[in-house]
Amino acid sequence: MTKVYGTGTYDFHRHRVAEYPLAEPKAGERSQKGGGGGSLQSTVTVFEIQRDRLTKIAESNWLKTDEKKKDFDPELVVKIYETELLVKEGQGNKLVPLQRVMILEVSQYLENYLWPHFDPLSATFEHVMSIIIMVNEKFRENVAAWVCFHDRKDVFKEFLERVVRLKEGRELNIAEKTNYLVFNLKV
Repeated sequence: MTKVYGTGTYDFHRHRVAEYPLAEPKAGERSQKGGGGGSLQSTVTVFEIQRDRLTKIAESNWLKTDEKKKDFDPELVVKIYETELLVKEGQGNKLVPLQRVMILEVSQYLENYLWPHFDPLSATFEHVMSIIIMVNEKFRENVAAWVCFHDRKDVFKEFLERVVRLKEGRELNIAEKTNYLVFNLKV
């Protein structure tokens, strides 16, 4: 019998093109069924967020509480990028891990740490790329992505200039190219 495309139920749980793939759960991990998409873990529970090391880093560096926060550390941005957001050669998955980005988004990494401390003259590649990844995540989650940029409109133009020059003198890996392209489509 001939297959007719465009009929039947639509799988609303699958990810869109050029976005982060959902990691296959390891043996023994909880999984969530997505209608027809197989078993994929696509959510992060409150418990997982609370006990995650990124949440501990956020609490001591940028989450708004009554406690005094540490001063901005550009090396922390580099460390988070290299350990949580950078896809290294030889990894089977070629895109940024969705759950790590989701935890950074929940902790307001962009609004409370990356953007307030962005200096167009001294910001590292990792700082600019982290902002790009976090803005892409806001669009993926369908939340207001540009709101945090309103308080520093003068710096936003310089940020975009840094984005345009981001590839100068550096070879981007496939995940970085994908995020760079998706960001440029949003601007």
